[in-house]
Amino acid sequence: MKRARRGRAALEQLHLPLDESDIRQNKKALGVYRDHNAHHAIVYKIGKTKISLVEMKKGKLVTQTMADKKFFDERRFERVEYPLERAVENFLSHGGGVSDAAQRALLTVLQEAQRQGRVPLPLFT
Repeated sequence: MKRARRGRAALEQLHLPLDESDIRQNKKALGVYRDHNAHHAIVYKIGKTKISLVEMKKGKLVTQTMADKKFFDERRFERVEYPLERAVENFLSHGGGVSDAAQRALLTVLQEAQRQGRVPLPLFT
């Protein structure tokens, strides 16, 4: 029986700047999340009771809004330390395609992170 080998974390993953507080304390933050089934999503907008996100799925990627209770309690999404620019790049190059609204949302969250200085500037030229 062949076992999969786990590699080391990518170098850029090891030196991620943390936001104002540790990501485990700051549950509601823009960025990359993973649920208990290892589905990834990028949160691009946070309201009082709803969270807007783009989830990686089969087929075309679309925006969706979810109640924060469902987001954290039922789906059990947790913030992961993964470079936002790399995640946005992977989502935009999704084989199933990306809707116009999802593309705008992903680029908006990336621009917001660049404005706050959390992401190196030129990603797309």
